[in-house]
Amino acid sequence: MIPSNHPIPRDAGVARLVAQLDANRYECFAERAGILEFEARLPRVEAERQALIQTLARYGFPNGPSVWLLQVRIEGGTHWVLTADEIATRRQLTGRGACDVTRVDLADVLHRQFGNGAWLTTGP
Repeated sequence: MIPSNHPIPRDAGVARLVAQLDANRYECFAERAGILEFEARLPRVEAERQALIQTLARYGFPNGPSVWLLQVRIEGGTHWVLTADEIATRRQLTGRGACDVTRVDLADVLHRQFGNGAWLTTGP
């Protein structure tokens, strides 16, 4: 939700989506829009569009899934990682030697790989 002391985005479509963002997503959007407008010298409307794209790419759509499933290949084996922070998890996995990390459809993997249900355990 757009805080009352912040300007409403100029593009109606951007404004509609930004109004649905939670506080963390909105903060990311506003910061990126400012950087793109003032540092990259983009017109405000274009800066807001690009900022929204970057925010959604990082955090997903509002009211979308808040967890993601990653398929990870480490030392020839396939592992599955459920995460609420894909970017941080990818960094951790890279540090542990993961060479191939792919976001996969959670429901599809549960159905095909685990017969519609899987036990979760904590990782190292």
